[in-house]
Amino acid sequence: MTNRIPRSFALHTFALVGLVSALSVATQTLEAQVSVIVSAATPKSASETQVAEIFAGASTTWPDGARVQIVENADAVLTQRFFAKVVKKPTSIVRSQWTKLALSGQGAAPKKGRDAAEVKALVAGTPGAIGYIPSDALDGSVKEILRVP
Repeated sequence: MTNRIPRSFALHTFALVGLVSALSVATQTLEAQVSVIVSAATPKSASETQVAEIFAGASTTWPDGARVQIVENADAVLTQRFFAKVVKKPTSIVRSQWTKLALSGQGAAPKKGRDAAEVKALVAGTPGAIGYIPSDALDGSVKEILRVP
């Protein structure tokens, strides 16, 4: 009698290992810290309450009077987590508020970065911009003003 493993068992085991690996990556994304960023060249800073007001659309200017430009991250999981933790509102409610502000002329429509690198580039190159990225993507091109666990 041979000790061969049936092929179907081996395929199922391989699929299970792949699923566990994918879930591990997804869990790491959910647990990653988020950094709220502004241009490295700006002296701007903000408290957690001010950041929440900016992203909720309740404040469209910085304390110095400069207009805020929000840069949204296209990562849906990161975005939902960020809004739940900082703004304490669902993403759909926040986006609805942004649309109202943009249509009324009271605020600028958010820009959107495909990934952390693009968000950093938009924030670094746009006056008054603020955005959010995974904390492990921070570099010298931007300045962290708040870290969200």
